[in-house]
Amino acid sequence: SFINLLSPQIKIENAWMRTANKGMNTALYFDIKNLTSKDYELVDVSSDIAKVVQIHETFKQGENLGMRKVESITIKSKSTFHLAPGGFHVMVIRLKENLKPGDKKEFTLTFKNHGKIKIIAVVKDE
Repeated sequence: SFINLLSPQIKIENAWMRTANKGMNTALYFDIKNLTSKDYELVDVSSDIAKVVQIHETFKQGENLGMRKVESITIKSKSTFHLAPGGFHVMVIRLKENLKPGDKKEFTLTFKNHGKIKIIAVVKDE
């Protein structure tokens, strides 16, 4: 069984993904609530449902929006970090299966110097 080595005061909430078909890409969104007195750094997200899983940010380049991979996300002490459409998100690239509304899939979040948390993301059609 999996043991959460992280403080119970690190909470992952509202994890969801958009529907997508096998071979395509989707995005994973969630909130990280850090109730501790120190900053936490999310350095990796992984799952076996896709070939590649990367943390990305959306950025503005003139009038255009672009996306780029980021090495990590820092969740400040006593704050909540929102991964959401139009901002930071996790790209789930080249899916190995179809994702239908209501499906639940597992991801592992790795925090620098602090271990891992497993989460379940729900697929939504929105």
